[in-house]
Amino acid sequence: MTGKTSMRPGRAGALPAGYAGIHGDIVELLDSARRTAVRRVNALMTASYWAIGQRIVDAEQKGRRRAGYGEQLIQRLSIDLTARFGRGFSADNLENMRGFFLAYPPSAISETVSRK
Repeated sequence: MTGKTSMRPGRAGALPAGYAGIHGDIVELLDSARRTAVRRVNALMTASYWAIGQRIVDAEQKGRRRAGYGEQLIQRLSIDLTARFGRGFSADNLENMRGFFLAYPPSAISETVSRK
């Protein structure tokens, strides 16, 4: 044995000098990383949902064979995407993605406000 003591959570004992500072720094670092990850994932998912809506609208426009084509497309996509990816791809959600694209078509999206 080397004489080192283990630092188990909940065990009383003296903390090393400067522990509060390094602990605080690490907590701040991890909190910041988590917030950044959440923002990036949210942005990526928003863009993905918009692109899914775009693909649905494109498929509907090219496939105007019969009146119910759009409904059939969404129902089938819902079944297949749910089987592959799990929750989040109900027919209602896919309709929302379609509506999201229609509400914000490419011409309405700008990189900066100054472009408008």
